[in-house]
Amino acid sequence: MRLLPPARNEGKPSPVIPFPIETAAPPVRRRLSPAASQALEMLGHAIEYLADEYAASGETKGPLGNADPRVEAIQLLKKLNRELYYSGTHAPVQNKSGSRIMRWFLGE
Repeated sequence: MRLLPPARNEGKPSPVIPFPIETAAPPVRRRLSPAASQALEMLGHAIEYLADEYAASGETKGPLGNADPRVEAIQLLKKLNRELYYSGTHAPVQNKSGSRIMRWFLGE
């Protein structure tokens, strides 16, 4: 793992804090049926709509927002979204050029 160089602060080096450049795990593609893909898209739109409505409402939210039934509905839809997404099978990644470009950029 490569680390970024430490930042300078008025001529004095700051303490070295390791910052990993590479991600922990490579991205994973999933293969879903057309019906599951459409359901995933609909769930995403519903989550976005409810979250926008909740954020735009003028009502006070209180310190514990998840006691609100609207937040519970958003959390339920997000749970269904994750379950549907993870039900898909792993699909092999076809294009490795992105990782090749990243290795070139990092000088490896």
